[in-house]
Amino acid sequence: MENEKIGRFICALRKEKGMTQKELAERLGITDKAVSKWERGLSCPDISLLPALAGLLGVSVGELLGGERSSPAAQETEAGIDMALSFAKKEADDRRRSWQTAVSLSFSLLLLVGAVVCSICDVTMNLVFTWSLYPIASSFFAWLVLFPLLWLGVRGIWPSLLALSLAILPFLAILDRLIEGVSILPVGVRMALLAIGSLWAVFALFRLLKSRWLAAALALLLMILLCVLINLSLRRLIGAVIIDEWDILVIGVLAISAAGCFAVHIWKRGRQGG
Repeated sequence: MENEKIGRFICALRKEKGMTQKELAERLGITDKAVSKWERGLSCPDISLLPALAGLLGVSVGELLGGERSSPAAQETEAGIDMALSFAKKEADDRRRSWQTAVSLSFSLLLLVGAVVCSICDVTMNLVFTWSLYPIASSFFAWLVLFPLLWLGVRGIWPSLLALSLAILPFLAILDRLIEGVSILPVGVRMALLAIGSLWAVFALFRLLKSRWLAAALALLLMILLCVLINLSLRRLIGAVIIDEWDILVIGVLAISAAGCFAVHIWKRGRQGG
């Protein structure tokens, strides 16, 4: 009953502000499905969203949780509640940020130490850089790709993808120069382009589709297509078997997983419609 009261209040305030569910959701960084569920009384906003939601709707957090506007006598108490919730959210954000900073800096230091140790060992034994160039190049490539994700969290997904897209071909070119007698570029470039294109497509699916289950199902189907394209490319380049028993196993697992995600998506849609 309380959920329905809060939902009706959110709906009325949103309409007073002239916002659609989608506009409100975009300002909060969530999906309009979540807003729809609030307004139908199926769920309540997460506590971390309450200060921002109340601010957008022009009420206090206390009024939002009460599902109605308060009398002037109660506003002082509600102001205290708002302040406490804002402080709690800031504390949680600060702790998360501190953790991300510690992890990203530790990761950077670990790669640096590993590269330095490899260099020292290599120069000590051979008087010049030989095998250590492999871990040095690989460490730098890993840092470029993973550091944005560790530093920014979810917001770092697209910078990491961008770094991967820009760095993969130079990295393959460096490895091709380092490996004597074997050229990895003909196979490596094509495989890299297929993989990066698939990753960007998966990223776009999760950004554009409201249903995460539908996005996951389509992403799994895309992985099946990627598996087939990789095998066709290998067949053309090096004469490898198009599909072996392991490929069949992987494709089967991906297909079953995609079907499961589709089923959950359809079930959730039916539940929301009911």
